[in-house]
Amino acid sequence: MKKDVFPATMSTWIGDQLRTGEPGRSEVNRHIMAVYAGPIRTYYLGTGDRWLGEPDEIVQGFFADRLGREKFFADWQQSGMPLRRWLVNAFCFYLKEMRRRRWRDGRAGALADDPVTYAGDPEAAVDRAFVVSIVQRALETTAQLCQRDGLGEHWQIFDAHFCRGRPYASVCEEFSVDRARAAVMARTATRKFRAVLRDLIARDGDHADLDSQIKSLLGTIA
Repeated sequence: MKKDVFPATMSTWIGDQLRTGEPGRSEVNRHIMAVYAGPIRTYYLGTGDRWLGEPDEIVQGFFADRLGREKFFADWQQSGMPLRRWLVNAFCFYLKEMRRRRWRDGRAGALADDPVTYAGDPEAAVDRAFVVSIVQRALETTAQLCQRDGLGEHWQIFDAHFCRGRPYASVCEEFSVDRARAAVMARTATRKFRAVLRDLIARDGDHADLDSQIKSLLGTIA
């Protein structure tokens, strides 16, 4: 993979990884498949093209086709779009290509170049699925970081109180700490979670006012 395919201005985590060559490219692809498979699957299920195949197979076929293209990420950066929008746009073209092949093979009644139709608001649906996916990824990563840093109980208290909705009284009894100590431990894990979440959203390509972006995205699932 030629490193100069990725412009120096691509200074995000994705750009940094891509400039390291194939190992970095593989890491980026793993990240994208982990975070964006759910949103793209959600989009596919809202289209009129569901007859093309099973959702997971269609999404994996899309990733296999697009992520290996040399200029795929450089073209994304030039577009100025958040990555989730770029991927959905690319997925629409992929669906049209599949329909065109089916049409040539005589296995599709619709015209090959008909637009992809979607029931409802596709951007809102993708945003909701993206938030669910990225928050889950952030929780998993934060748990790993806390374990690595010897903060396993901090994570467990955060998880019990904020993720599972248990009152501090119950949590304090389980972990044999007072409420003030439990709150401090939970805040430590919370700071790590927020940092991870900010990083993951930054990887989507929009670095302007991340706090506002996080608030707006989280509002889509409120």
